[in-house]
Amino acid sequence: MDRVWIFYAIQIAASVFALWRGGAPERVLGLALLLAAVSTQVLQDDMAVRFAGVELDVLLVDLALLAVMLAITLHADRFWPAWATALHLLGTGAHLARAISPDVIRLTYAVLAAAWSYPIVVLLVIGTLRHASRIRSKGWDLDWSRQDPTLR
Repeated sequence: MDRVWIFYAIQIAASVFALWRGGAPERVLGLALLLAAVSTQVLQDDMAVRFAGVELDVLLVDLALLAVMLAITLHADRFWPAWATALHLLGTGAHLARAISPDVIRLTYAVLAAAWSYPIVVLLVIGTLRHASRIRSKGWDLDWSRQDPTLR
């Protein structure tokens, strides 16, 4: 259980960093990841039956997060959200794997659903660092693809 609290500490730090230093895509994703982590913790089944079947509440949270991530990927003037969205799609696919084959081992399902969270958080931090670097070097950075740079 310690690894869960370590992840939450990392997620909170990354989200706060994105909210503090990131552009709009980083801030939106940082907030969405934080809300998804809290929602998952609140909605997950208790430990005795966790991952014994498809975690429907967690699946709904993952699908909502996927929708937000897809919107960011399609509209952000960044490339890193595409990688984060692809990784989250892999995690969301674990629910489908469990639904198709109930014989999937509980631990395998749990790892497949959660393991992608760590690299997504790393991508958020890298994206935020790169945004801050572009702001320092150029003085501005487009957030969304159709944004006019003169409207900064």
